[in-house]
Amino acid sequence: MKKLLLLFFPFLLFSQTTPPTILWERIYENNYTPNRGNVFSSILKASSNEYILIANINETNFPDDEYNSILKINSNGNLIWLQNYNIFFYQNSLIQTIAKCTDNLYYVLAKNCEDNQQTSIQQLDDEGNLLANWCYPIQGGSGFNSIIDTNDGGLLISSQNIVTKLNAQKEIQWSTEVHFENIFTNLLETSDGHFLAAGVGYANRDEPEENQTGLCYYVKIDSNGNILWEKNFGASNATLEGISTVTELTNGNFLLNCYTDGDLQNGNIGNCTNTWMVTTDSNGNIINSFTLTSNGTPAAMSFSKIILEPDGGYVLGTWISHCSTPSGPSIYAFRLIKANSNNTIAWDVSFTNGIIYDIERTQEGDYIAVGTDYNPSVFGSGSLKAMKIGWEPLSTPSFENRVSIYPNPAQDYIKIKNNFSENQTVVIYNVAGQTIMKQEINQNENSLDVTKLASGIYFVQLPNNNTTLKWIKE
Repeated sequence: MKKLLLLFFPFLLFSQTTPPTILWERIYENNYTPNRGNVFSSILKASSNEYILIANINETNFPDDEYNSILKINSNGNLIWLQNYNIFFYQNSLIQTIAKCTDNLYYVLAKNCEDNQQTSIQQLDDEGNLLANWCYPIQGGSGFNSIIDTNDGGLLISSQNIVTKLNAQKEIQWSTEVHFENIFTNLLETSDGHFLAAGVGYANRDEPEENQTGLCYYVKIDSNGNILWEKNFGASNATLEGISTVTELTNGNFLLNCYTDGDLQNGNIGNCTNTWMVTTDSNGNIINSFTLTSNGTPAAMSFSKIILEPDGGYVLGTWISHCSTPSGPSIYAFRLIKANSNNTIAWDVSFTNGIIYDIERTQEGDYIAVGTDYNPSVFGSGSLKAMKIGWEPLSTPSFENRVSIYPNPAQDYIKIKNNFSENQTVVIYNVAGQTIMKQEINQNENSLDVTKLASGIYFVQLPNNNTTLKWIKE
C-alpha cells in the first residue's frame, strides 16, 4: 500500500456549489380532496432512506373539518404507509410535530384529552399505529407547540409559554413557565446538556392579529428547569418578528432563523414577510445578522429546520418573498437557499408554485422539501407536495461495474476494488472542491484509512477515467 498524501488545493473539475435541480416531485392527493388547503408541516428522517411526513388536511376549506395525517415515504418519494388521526376533531386534536426516541417509537404532541386545555403525547409504532396516549395538565396551544427527543431518552415539549421536560418513562420532571406574552415555536438540546427555547415575545398577544407586534425571543434553560438567560431583539415595534428555528454550530454558537411578518404601518400584516439569519454566541449575544436575499429577491418567512453543511455553510427551505399588490397576485414558489459560512449565497433555486414548510437532508447529500402546492389565484387552495432537490449521480454504469467502493457510508476505512486493467489514481475531495486525499491503487482490493476525515459528503474520482462517485463519512 502506498503512503497516503494529504493535499489542500482547489479541485476545479467539480464543486457542489453547482445549484441543485429537481430529482423527483410528488403530489399526495389520492386519499384526499385536492386543492383544499392541505399542507405538509414537517419531515423527520426515520431511517437512512425513509421519512415521516406530518400533514394537515382540510377537506372543505373550513377549520372545523381539519384533521391530521402521518405518511411514511422512501427516498424515491414512494408512499410506504398512511395513517389518519382524529378525523373532523380539529378542536380536540391538532398534531403539531413529531419526535423519535431511542426506543425507536414516535411521539406526537397533540390535543387529545377530555379537557381540551390539556396537552397529550401520542405514542406511535413504526407503522403509525397508536400505542398509548398520555394527558398532562399543561395548557395546550393551537399551533405553537414543539416536541424533541432528549439524550436521556426523554422528551422536551413546549406549549405556548411553558417548557416541560419528561423523563424516559414520560413522567414530568419539571415544567418552566415564562412571561405570558411569549410563545415558543422551536426547541433545542444544547451540547452542554441544557436547552434552548425560541419563538416570539409578543407586545400585545391579546390584540387582534392585524394589531399584534412582537420581537424575537429565546431563553436558555438548564437541565433542572432553571432559566439561565433570556434575550429578545428586533428591528421595529411596527412589525411582528420571531424565531422560527434554531441550531447549534460546532463552536457552541447558535444560528437563528428569524422572520419579519408584515408591516403594520403599510397595512400589510401577513402579506409581506422576509427571513433574516442571526448568529449569537453561547450566551445569546448577537454576533452578526443579515437578511437572506439573493439576486435582489428576499426570502419569505421560513419555517424549515436549518441544515448545517460539512463546509460550514447551511441550507434553508423557504419560498419567494411576496407582497400582495392591486396590480397582480402574490408570488409563491418552492425555494431552497445555500449560504456559506460568511453569509454569502452559494446558490439559490426555486421551482414551480408552492411553499416549503420543512426540509431534510438525505443520506446521499440531497434534500427532500415538503409543503404545499399553493395556487395564489384560489383562496384556501393547495395540495400535499414533496420534492427531492439535489444532484444527479456523477458516475456511469460502466464505471460502477469496474470500480466498487464500500462500505458507504463508512467510519474508519473504505475499500476500493479496481477492475480496470491498470493501476488507477484515486482522488477524494469534499463538497467545497478541496482535494484532501490522493492515492494510487492497484488492480485488486485497496483499503483507505479515513478515520481522520470529518463526517460529511465526499467525492471519489478516478481522473484517468473522468468519472466521480459520491461517498459519505459517518
